[in-house]
Amino acid sequence: MKKILLNKFLLNRNLAKASLFTFLAFNANVNAQNYPERVLLSTVNYESYEAPTGQFPEYLESFTEDLSGSTITRISDKNVFGTSSIRVRHNYAKDQTWNSDGSLIKLAGYPAAILDGETFDFLYWRDIPSYGRWANTEPNYMYGTPGNQFVKFNVLNNTKVTLKTFSNYSSIDFGFGEGNQSNDDKYVGLIGKNGSERTLIVYDIEANQVVGTKYIGSSGDLDWFSVSQLGNFAVVSWRTDGSGPTAGLKSYSLNFDNERHINDVTTHGDLGIDADGNDVMVAYEGPSGWDNDSYVFSARLDGQGKTALFQYPGGIWGGHISCRNTDRPGWAYVSEQCCTSHDVASREIFAIKLDDSGIIERYAKHHNDVAPGNGHSAMAVPNRNGTKILFASNWDESSIMADPNPPAWILEFPQTQLGVGENEIEDNALTVYPNPTENTVNIKVTGQNNSITAIQLHDILGRSLVNNVVNNENTLSLDLSSYPKGVYLLSVNINGKKQTKKIIRN
Repeated sequence: MKKILLNKFLLNRNLAKASLFTFLAFNANVNAQNYPERVLLSTVNYESYEAPTGQFPEYLESFTEDLSGSTITRISDKNVFGTSSIRVRHNYAKDQTWNSDGSLIKLAGYPAAILDGETFDFLYWRDIPSYGRWANTEPNYMYGTPGNQFVKFNVLNNTKVTLKTFSNYSSIDFGFGEGNQSNDDKYVGLIGKNGSERTLIVYDIEANQVVGTKYIGSSGDLDWFSVSQLGNFAVVSWRTDGSGPTAGLKSYSLNFDNERHINDVTTHGDLGIDADGNDVMVAYEGPSGWDNDSYVFSARLDGQGKTALFQYPGGIWGGHISCRNTDRPGWAYVSEQCCTSHDVASREIFAIKLDDSGIIERYAKHHNDVAPGNGHSAMAVPNRNGTKILFASNWDESSIMADPNPPAWILEFPQTQLGVGENEIEDNALTVYPNPTENTVNIKVTGQNNSITAIQLHDILGRSLVNNVVNNENTLSLDLSSYPKGVYLLSVNINGKKQTKKIIRN
């Protein structure tokens, strides 16, 4: 009884500790995002894994799973798509599958299937560029690296524009397939190659100039290279563990000054933002961590510390981590892929809070058997606000395991219709334009007796930038020219009722 009471006290204390940032980050969310119940990891009683029963779900068939009450839908089919290759699944946990406004989904391969982001219907094939990554600020564009060019690809008309040709290199690579742009689409990490010779490059997309380079030659076994989400760091991961010059995880300033050794062990993980707004690496631990009962960690890229996240008797051993929930910082999404004989989070998808609270959200069992090989890994990736999760799964079905890759699925946690703090407001009462905008956004309300009483502006970390009381206006203009390019949340009080919209400054 004392242990139960202590656990309840710790949960309440930790929830209170996290409450300030959580309130700021999520009170401004656009659609009153709901998530599974937050629980303290130490209070979870994991049960033995049970394989699914019944028929293999049909294409676009939806059903309710048991763990969180989420809806799961199979969104690809080899017969409908006319292929049993990698094009029936998504690419990787670190590769965001949803475009910036959630209206489109891309799957893996060249060409890649583009799906409707809401209905999941197949729309068309697109000849996306190598390592095509969705832009974070423009919904219809991707970036990629064919040959020695960095290009911008228009998914609507299947065309591309070359932004820069790196003539000093025979080819360039988008971080060896594990890189991403900064969240504001300003910086990207590239690898220039001439034979076995390699050079790390930080490229400023907006200014069309190289910010920094680091020649690494042919030494070392380079795993991947990327810039951090906030664009503060260039990050290098070597396959060799240790603290040597070509080992472990290292971060640099964008011009490659100030090398910092972040961690000796490099395992599956992703670059994210912790609950305090710091650029971090979130990853599985190796044996050195297991000895200290640490199985997932978060390490600050400024070298200011490492936090053990998943501390539970028996631990977890392998799978993938995604922090592509860029509109919901402070969380990482984990798809555990270890053996079904191990009870702890077996074949489970869950989110973990990026602080020392030990708080998790349990979403579903992905029911994926990885025995056929890495191509059958679940590799769950959340959408940008973390309310939907795309994953691959053979659903423990032997006939599907015979295919090179399993189909893709999407989990949707039940959502309310109103935004945070909203009451009913007339449809179309609020208009915000232009959006995206370069500098100024106009705010207009219509409808009988409707007027603006206050406006608030937050960045994606939940930091308050504008908090103004307004004297019953119908139209306003808000100047964003002093803020960095990126995504913001604008909350407008209309007669004491709040509506929130996501706006993008280009």
